[in-house]
Order: sequence, then C-alpha cells, then structure tokens
Amino acid sequence: MINDEWHTFEVLGLKDGVFTMVDRQTGSVWNHLDGNAAEGPLAGQRMGFIPLQQMTWSEWTALHPDSQILDRSTGFESRYREISPSAQVGVDSSFSDTRLPANSLVVGVEAWDEFRAFPFDLLAEDNGVVNDVVGGLEIVVLSDLSSQSGLAWSRVLDGVVLEFERVTSSSFVARDTATGSTWDIRGRATGGPLEGSQLTWVTSFVTQWYGWAEYHPATGLYGSPERWATVATPPLDGSFY
Repeated sequence: MINDEWHTFEVLGLKDGVFTMVDRQTGSVWNHLDGNAAEGPLAGQRMGFIPLQQMTWSEWTALHPDSQILDRSTGFESRYREISPSAQVGVDSSFSDTRLPANSLVVGVEAWDEFRAFPFDLLAEDNGVVNDVVGGLEIVVLSDLSSQSGLAWSRVLDGVVLEFERVTSSSFVARDTATGSTWDIRGRATGGPLEGSQLTWVTSFVTQWYGWAEYHPATGLYGSPERWATVATPPLDGSFY
C-alpha cells in the first residue's frame, strides 16, 4: 500500500548482491531491504515496515491451527533449483565489510536514523536477550537461534524503562527485573503484574550481514572485535534463503 493504493511487485535484479523489485503500476524500482524507491515516479518514497516473526512450522500451527499452506505442485517447479553447498548465495564480489562473515545472520535494527546489527551467534551467547540503546531509544532484542527468529522491541512501557533477562533455556521465556512478569519472544507479557501488555516493535528484521552492511555502511555492530571474530559462517543449506 503506497499513497493509499495497492501495488504489485516483481523481481527486477540485484543491487549490492540484494534483489530489487519493480512495481507494475508505476515502474518504480524498489530496494527490498530498506523499502526505498530508488528510481522512477515514486523515487524517494519508502514503504512502511511491519514486524515479521520467524518461527518453526510447529510453533506457527500451535498459534494458528487452521493455517493453510501453498501446495508444492505449483506448475513452476522447473524454475526452482537446489542451492549448491559451495555457493556464496547473493554475496556481491565488492563486499568489503569483513567485521563478520558475509553470510552470517544478524538482527538488523533501525531507530531514529541509527542502525545496528546484532549477530545471531552473539545473541545466542547472551541467552537470546540483549538490552541496548539505539538512536537514543532503549530497546531489547529477543531472539531464538534454533528458529532463526529475532526482533527488537522498545523497553519503555508506560514511561518505565524495563530490563529483561532469559529465564528458561528450552522454550523462550524472558522476564523483566522490575516486576518479575514473564514475556514471550513476540514481546508479550504472559504472566505476572504486566500480563497482557505488549511491547512496541522497533523497526528490525533478520537478514544477512552482507546486505545489511552494504545498505547501511555506517551501521554499528553489537559486541566487540574479539567477539566478532568468533562468529561463524552459517551452512549454505538453503534453510534461510
């Protein structure tokens, strides 16, 4: 929805190793990673972001048992192909920000024109809960490496800045230290004095380092150089692409 009108999109090509789209209504070219129109009649406009919570199929069906899924027999199977184990999927040859391996997964966060990437490996080391400040906004990143899920949320609730910590290692449960209320990975209070409260989503999504760093060259990076050096390149098995 752009200027109160529905638009449809198709893939156009690659820019900095990340695909671009063209809308059929105006022919404008859009960057899918930041939602900006780079060329055409709508150049300079930006689409709004919505939170996309990645989860396993079992988690999804537990929440939405009546969900439907696209049949594999689409008639377009010949257009699909397996990803080679040796392929560097999408990485542009000119990519130069070597603070992390190019394909490592991060939670990219944008707040008040400041950008910061949170590597999944480091989030996992910190139990999937990181309290931080980005662009002057107090945030918490809630993540689960097993389902490659992670988003950022404002820690400010009713004017109070909360601190969060992980309380279970099997299923994801966090709590705030002020009230002892428990929270799920979607930023919802599931128990305690704040039960039923919802944290406000901060623009964030799961992506790969090379795309995030190319589109946001001044991005900050959570952790320290010593910790960045421990981040591993994920296996290219197609599980994320």
